[in-house]
Amino acid sequence: MTNILVPSASHVLTDHLLSSEGISCYNLFQKLEKFGYYFEAISAQVNIKKPLKNVTVHQTGSFETSPTSNPIEKYLSHIEILIHSYQKSQEILQKQKIDIIHHMLPAVYNQTFDLLAILTKSKRQPFVFGPISAHVYPRPIDEKTLSKLTSTLHRKTIQNCDRLITVTNQVKTLYSKIFDTEKILTIPLGVDTNLFAPQKNDSQKDNHEILFAGYLYKLKGVEYLVKAMQIVAKNHKDVKLRIVGNGPDKSRLTKLVKTLKIEDKVIFEGVVPHTQMPKYFQRCDIFCFPTLGEPFGKAIIEAMACAKPVIASNIGGPAEIIQNKKTGLLVPPAKPKILATKIIELLDDEKKMEQMGANARKTVIERYSWEKIGEKYHQLYQTLT
Repeated sequence: MTNILVPSASHVLTDHLLSSEGISCYNLFQKLEKFGYYFEAISAQVNIKKPLKNVTVHQTGSFETSPTSNPIEKYLSHIEILIHSYQKSQEILQKQKIDIIHHMLPAVYNQTFDLLAILTKSKRQPFVFGPISAHVYPRPIDEKTLSKLTSTLHRKTIQNCDRLITVTNQVKTLYSKIFDTEKILTIPLGVDTNLFAPQKNDSQKDNHEILFAGYLYKLKGVEYLVKAMQIVAKNHKDVKLRIVGNGPDKSRLTKLVKTLKIEDKVIFEGVVPHTQMPKYFQRCDIFCFPTLGEPFGKAIIEAMACAKPVIASNIGGPAEIIQNKKTGLLVPPAKPKILATKIIELLDDEKKMEQMGANARKTVIERYSWEKIGEKYHQLYQTLT
């Protein structure tokens, strides 16, 4: 058995909540059990309904924060997590035989760092960092203020790593300038293709449905989807937009819907458990992800796994995931008229939607299933032990 210490296994390690990082770590641990890997996983918050036999979890945070939390509260939480994670890691290293250290998530270019990698003097175990993403949009002022410090600490972390994992090839290109390219692997996030799968519905739907799912804050670009919906509704009287998720932008979006007089066309679903999300993807006709700059886009591959065509912004992760005109359509961000045109184009062509959906499902099976992702991590770990 190979013992792996994970000093950072997401802010919320979970098997059912809407936390793409937490779900990703959980699924990866699960898929690697058959290869004989045992994990000591450290997370700020732990909320797991079905514990895994090959994982011992350690919670190091005492309160929860969000991407838009008060900066003082957010950084007090970060400091607490960093210190407690380092202390717990040292305790585990002293008591147990650890073969590999792997900082998983969060891992962000020029922002995330690991005290264990920076402060550990004698390094006996190989150190892996990632999957690393990179922001492709302007950061909040508090993060800009601290960027010089976090960038320095990030690069010191990287200097002490044996392997880097990047979530896209775009991110790999960034690291190729500062790290040995041969030691960088691109391994994307995955999706449970058994849970997220197509479902045949024999009953005829009364209307078409556009779906968005995600945290509701400005950088998700949902306001442009709402504006596009006003245009789409003029061409398709039977269409609805369902918005799954919550966040600080919800009240502004609700007001926008009223201003545009499309209250009967937009449904705010609120927060939905991750395990309930497949039925929303299965029910929709098109999944829209109008982000202003997403590092990856976990919801995109979940929609694709359910054989749905995706319309998303042509930047960041979506531009690498979606094969334009084959598995979906790519559009420029913040352009509601163009977005509306593409939605209408698909709604007017059922065969095209069906074919794109089939292509999307096939792509996910080949590239993004957790079985495939688990095999790639197994191959990586084998080179280090």
